[in-house]
Amino acid sequence: MSTFVVHFETEAQEKAVKAVLEALQINFEQELDETEYIMSSQAMVARIEQGEKDIQAGKGVKVDINNLWK
Repeated sequence: MSTFVVHFETEAQEKAVKAVLEALQINFEQELDETEYIMSSQAMVARIEQGEKDIQAGKGVKVDINNLWK
């Protein structure tokens, strides 16, 4: 069978297509994009927030990208 990759522009479009697929009893898989995946984990959200606090407190390290791989 065929595989379709659909890119929704709105949440309403996503909900409508999902409802149609369910009504027609069509099996489908839903994958989260990278941001949704990361934000779905409370542990990752906490790490990101802590990192932002550390940067604001001056605990960050600047890396010269010209010397990154040397």
